[in-house]
Amino acid sequence: IVKAEEEYDMGRGNAALESWQRLEQKASTPEKVNIARMGIMRVGRDIADYPMVLRVTEAILSSSAAGSEARNEAVFSRALALDRTGRTDEARVLWKSIAANTDDLYGAKSAFALAESLYDARELDKALAAAQDLTGSGTPHKYWLGRGFILLSDIYAAQGKDFEAKEYLRALRENYPGDESDIFEMIDSRLN
Repeated sequence: IVKAEEEYDMGRGNAALESWQRLEQKASTPEKVNIARMGIMRVGRDIADYPMVLRVTEAILSSSAAGSEARNEAVFSRALALDRTGRTDEARVLWKSIAANTDDLYGAKSAFALAESLYDARELDKALAAAQDLTGSGTPHKYWLGRGFILLSDIYAAQGKDFEAKEYLRALRENYPGDESDIFEMIDSRLN
């Protein structure tokens, strides 16, 4: 476990994947098997091996050894893999199943992914409602809250409501508590 975690943290995904796969085969407890599967899932998600993500998330979600945080991450990852393999409707169902729990990181990411998916499909009324659910949720995950406000701005712009779109961006630029440069780049590129 330590070796695989260190390899993953050092950015050596292939080596970490091999270690996690060995652990999955040799683990002596369901908890250790689950730890291995979580590692495999993360590497699979990172390298966009969505068939692997689908296989391993099915195993995680059918295991009683997975706690609620692990289950939420597995649901998010499975939905992402479904979406990336063209099964968007199934992905939306999964994202929606945990999107209301924005106190959890993967609940907040799922809420954003659901709203973004609807926006990308130009289902603007549904996207607006989903984005408003995220931004009004009180999530402690400021990055995903910020992304939610940027998405609200995009939705308003797509609806021809340019004033509202710009106001959301200006307010976010002035009040965003984080320092992630990509948030400010997204704001500036849209305002320009």
